[in-house]
Amino acid sequence: MTSVHKRGRNVSAPTNPALAPFSQHAISRRSVLGLGAGLAAVPLLAACGSSSSSAPRSQNLTMGIGIAPDTLDPGATGMGVVLLITLTMFDPLVWWLPNADGTGSSFYPGLASSYTVSPDASTYTFKLRTDVKFHDGTPFDAEAVKATYDHVVDPATKSRSGLGALGPYQQTKIIDSSTVQIIFNEPNASFLHQQAAGNFGISSPTALKKYGPTGFGNNPVGTGPFMFSKYTTGDRLTVVKNPNYAWGPSAFGSTGPATLDEITFRIVPDDSGRFNALQARQLQIAMDLPPNNISTATKSHSATQVTVPSIGVPRGLAINVTKPPTDDPRVRQAILFAVDQERLNKEVLFDVQKAAHNVLTPTTPGYSKPGSALYSYNPSRAESLLDQAGWTKGANGVRNKNGQDLSLDILLYSGAGYELPTQFIVSELAKVGFAAQTSVKPRATAIVAYNQGVQNLASWGYFGTDPYLLNIWVNSNAIKSGYNYAHYSNPTIDAMIAKANATADEAARDSVYETIGTTLMSDAIFLPMWDVTGSFTTAPNVEGLKSTLNGYIMFHKARLG
Repeated sequence: MTSVHKRGRNVSAPTNPALAPFSQHAISRRSVLGLGAGLAAVPLLAACGSSSSSAPRSQNLTMGIGIAPDTLDPGATGMGVVLLITLTMFDPLVWWLPNADGTGSSFYPGLASSYTVSPDASTYTFKLRTDVKFHDGTPFDAEAVKATYDHVVDPATKSRSGLGALGPYQQTKIIDSSTVQIIFNEPNASFLHQQAAGNFGISSPTALKKYGPTGFGNNPVGTGPFMFSKYTTGDRLTVVKNPNYAWGPSAFGSTGPATLDEITFRIVPDDSGRFNALQARQLQIAMDLPPNNISTATKSHSATQVTVPSIGVPRGLAINVTKPPTDDPRVRQAILFAVDQERLNKEVLFDVQKAAHNVLTPTTPGYSKPGSALYSYNPSRAESLLDQAGWTKGANGVRNKNGQDLSLDILLYSGAGYELPTQFIVSELAKVGFAAQTSVKPRATAIVAYNQGVQNLASWGYFGTDPYLLNIWVNSNAIKSGYNYAHYSNPTIDAMIAKANATADEAARDSVYETIGTTLMSDAIFLPMWDVTGSFTTAPNVEGLKSTLNGYIMFHKARLG
């Protein structure tokens, strides 16, 4: 027997690549699923309304989302909301989920009935279920696993999140029709967490071949509890129940078909439009409502708020380290000292969220407490740093150097709730001598501009399952086409991220990430505002929602009471 260290405890795994236990991770339930102030916690979000003894005749649920999908291919998308949608249609090999009793989290069988991990975490062997079929009738087997992972790494897929999250992938090796090995060029300790995040839902090899690496995103075919029905671009997307589903995670109770017959995801970019539609019961769930709407709805008891904390990156503003004036670290540090996140969350966000002070959320392994303590609110310190950098205040209160105003170009993407908080940020920065111009663009347009580096400050926040997410954010190779909107290039940090992911020992790995987090905060590449969470405001009759560790709700057992 070899000892494989799982988060929070040691779990023995047999050297024979037969059944490895699906092991528990002792992550505090309170910290993972603690809800916002004044909101009631429910075990695994099991009851978002009162229960009823029999199902209503109609089990068609409509959920409002604020932004259109970039694709419906989980391996290609760069959007969290797409993963929330595709998790209705796709299953991972292994689920990583909160335990129903609130004691932490565990790995649960998905399309794999068991797995083993090599001692150096470079080879993962999965024993596959033999009773699963894709929505198009294709049998699930080892060929499907290989086709899925090869699809993610195919340059033609243009994967935005999955490729970076996969790490040093070498190959998927078929041992037999029901046994597969996923092999990496070097240790990849994050893989079990990453494969459960949503990007690696197993896809029909028949559909991948039929539609190709780009066409699959319009014709998704998985094994999940719901099947793709139709998508009216920019308006709505519908999935319908898979009546043959029988392999759901045991953490959700019954592993059989969903109760809901149909889920429609309506695209409603306007925040007030989603709120009004929820109030009129045209929607049963509204995602990412503004905090004032959440406060109004919950105080009137017309809706229930479900807030799911996530492993990941807080909502905030990435600071471009190459564009003046934020190419000066003293200017970047002044920005962080000038902003009072606690007051932001109290006055603008109605205490619905929690103030953030780090590049990672507190539930993320490797979270750096020292990094979080570097920038307590101190406008006098901000002014001193700007003085040192040669910026002097003019008569109008705006600082100036060599005839140039201390001015910031802030570019936000729409539909993510950054506008009002950024107004607060701008007012805070004005007090110490900054001027600012803020523009808002559609997400796809903004991202192109972010990669070009036209902005000083950019919208940023990320739902993840492992600190290796830093690889797609701050790695030097993610500047031109990834999520490195700070344009931060530090070979030492690149090497440390690789080292952390190659470290199988959890404690040693976390220690490296803590050092990385402290360095990133010291270099002031990010202004954190509030910890990223999944925010879902529901009608009182929505029941049976489950949660993930990366801020999503799951519909396997959802119902309308």
